Amino acid sequence: MKVTLNAPAKINLYLDVLGRRENGYHDIESIMQTVTLFDTVTVERSDELSMTCSEASLPCDEKNLCIKAARRFFEKTGITGGARIHVEKRIPVSSGLAGGSTDAAATLKALNEIYGHPMTEDELYALGATLGADVPFCMKGGCVLCRGIGEEMTEISYNCDYSVVIARAGEGVSTPKAYGALDEKYGDGLAKPFGNVEKIISALDGGDSAAVADEMLNTFEAVVLPYHKEAREAVEYLKSADSLGAMMSGSGPAVFALFDSDVKSQSAADSLTEKGYRAFAVRPTP
Repeated sequence: MKVTLNAPAKINLYLDVLGRRENGYHDIESIMQTVTLFDTVTVERSDELSMTCSEASLPCDEKNLCIKAARRFFEKTGITGGARIHVEKRIPVSSGLAGGSTDAAATLKALNEIYGHPMTEDELYALGATLGADVPFCMKGGCVLCRGIGEEMTEISYNCDYSVVIARAGEGVSTPKAYGALDEKYGDGLAKPFGNVEKIISALDGGDSAAVADEMLNTFEAVVLPYHKEAREAVEYLKSADSLGAMMSGSGPAVFALFDSDVKSQSAADSLTEKGYRAFAVRPTP
C-alpha cells in the first residue's frame, strides 16, 4: 500500500516565546497558518525503514525527522513493520517554514493510514509534539492558535482574504540555536508577552487584513535579523512594496508579507527572484 500526501509550509502570523521549561522545551503562543507551498511525501509499506529525498543536502538516515517520526510511530503502536519514504522537496530547508516538521507530520498521517489507523488523531498530535513544536499543527493545518509547546491547538475563525509572498536567501537558521539566543537575550523576561494575541485573533475573525498585519509579531526577529542581512533586506523590501506588512517566519531566515491582491504579491515575488531570493507567491490554505 502506498499513500502520497501534500505537506504544506506554514507561516507564523504571530509568534511569542514565553519561556523555557525545565525539560528544555519552550512555551509558545503562536498563530500558524498553512500556505500553498508544498512538499510531497510518499510512504509505501515495506519490511524495512528507508528514505529518499529530492534534496541532496538533506540526510536520509536517523537524523531526518521523517525517520524519527516513523521510528516513534512503530515504537508507540508496537507494529513490527517498515516503510519506504520519499520526500519531494519544494519548501526551502532550515527556513522557519516548518519544512522538516510538515514532512514528519505527513509521514505520521500516512503510516497511520497504511497500518489501519492504530492511533487516534489526538494520539498522533501528542506523538508529533515529541518531535517538534510545529508537528501537531502541520498535521492539522489551516489557521490555528498553538500554545504550550505547540500541542494545545485552537482553531481560529478566519475571514480574511490576502495573498502571501515568502522569500528565502542566505544561510539557514538552527531552531535550537535561535531559542538559545532568546534565552540569552531575555532570560526570565520571556515570560512577559511581547504582543497581544487577542487583537490579531479578532482581526482574523473580522476579516481585517490590514489589522492582522499591524498586529503581527515574531520574538525571534530580535535575535535573528541582525545577523542575517538577506532576510533583513527582504523584510525591508517587502515593507516598501505596497504590502500590508512583512516579517520573519518562525526562527527564520525566511520572511513573508501579506498583500491585498494576487497581482501585487506576484509582482513582489518576481522582483525578489530577480534579486536572487527563492520567492513564492502563495495563498493561505483552509
